[in-house]
Amino acid sequence: MHSKFLFFILLTIVITGCSVISDIFAPLPTLPATISLPTRVSQSIHTSTTPEPTGSPDVQQSSIPTPTPKPIHTEQPPATPSPTIPTIIRLVPQNFPDYANPLTGLIIEDPNLTNRKPVIVKISNYPHSVRPQWGLSLADHAYEYYLEDGLTRFAAVFFSNDASQVGPIRSGRIFDATLLQMYNGIMVFNGADKKVVDYFKELNLNNSLVVERPGITPLWRDLSLPVPHNLFGDTAAISAYVTERGSNNERPDLVTNSFYSLGNYGSEWALQVYVRYSYANYAYWEYDPDSNRYFRYQGNVDNLNNNPSYELLTDSLTKRAISADNVIVLFVPHEFYYRSSDTEIFDIKLINQGDAYIFRDGKGNSAKWVRTDLHKPLTLLDTSGNLFPLKPGITFFQIIHTDSTLKQDNSNWTFDFVRPTPTLEEGDSNQ
Repeated sequence: MHSKFLFFILLTIVITGCSVISDIFAPLPTLPATISLPTRVSQSIHTSTTPEPTGSPDVQQSSIPTPTPKPIHTEQPPATPSPTIPTIIRLVPQNFPDYANPLTGLIIEDPNLTNRKPVIVKISNYPHSVRPQWGLSLADHAYEYYLEDGLTRFAAVFFSNDASQVGPIRSGRIFDATLLQMYNGIMVFNGADKKVVDYFKELNLNNSLVVERPGITPLWRDLSLPVPHNLFGDTAAISAYVTERGSNNERPDLVTNSFYSLGNYGSEWALQVYVRYSYANYAYWEYDPDSNRYFRYQGNVDNLNNNPSYELLTDSLTKRAISADNVIVLFVPHEFYYRSSDTEIFDIKLINQGDAYIFRDGKGNSAKWVRTDLHKPLTLLDTSGNLFPLKPGITFFQIIHTDSTLKQDNSNWTFDFVRPTPTLEEGDSNQ
């Protein structure tokens, strides 16, 4: 009897030593001490064939590289030590505390940083010489999405951190208006097609834009780098500039998701997650069990002959590897907003709902994304319609067209982007 009493006293002390925020999810099974790969192989979902990237008619789109043998990496991410008694975080939108970051689920270290709008910066991802970029590792959220001609670009969302140098900053697209509305933020880019500029005007978003104006805006050119990949900014100076010019810079309501620090979600291991947009832009995320995070390996040559080459993507500003606590692949309809013989402008319709795959703690999960409120970030749900608990930390979104494919081979997941089929005659517009 006494031993049972002492056991409950010790259990109470341990639980009291953990910082628990909110309470909605039931405790989950303990992570296994060793990794055991699933036996299911080569399952295909969304089957279709990837066409050649636009603008490269002579280049044959090569097949997905076989993940085994893996590329040899010369640099490995450092392991992150864990405290003896880890903090347990449970957050839900219904009672989300002000002292927690709604984008990461982490405690806000400097409240002054989050008493503002998020700063969203367009960052170049091609040619290969633009890497490593500046400031990307400091973003709370980051998006990669398709532009045209086989190219992708990043949109990095800075809220709880600032980057003293971020870039190279590149041009805007229609989808940037969607992000700007979602985060009620500030969008920074380097020019845009007139049709894109007019689109922002129609939505009355111009007061939320920061573009290059020599001697006026907090953006600058590094003359040692080639144009147009030499424009940079300071996110703190950008935010201050918006306030000084009289634009609204008040903190918006960004609470839409739940977070739970205890993992082991999903029945299938996902140790490598390949996302392949084209011969020019392809990459994969590799799970590191020591840090319990995914690290980004970027294709560093044009893959013209089914001979891919990868390197760990790093940040020129912080010297850190680009990593994420959650990697989320969103299947989103892509349509042509405008198409001519020399111009493609896509409308990526991140509205209503769609399929998603969420990767955290080395596991893959089928999920749903929902966006019914135009002025809030999207919400992630599990397949039963309940809030999916994201891991507290950085989230990286990979946006691909709904016709894109997914293949699984043991613990390797490969997403192959498929461009939308043109439905308009050249020179026409769907406006």
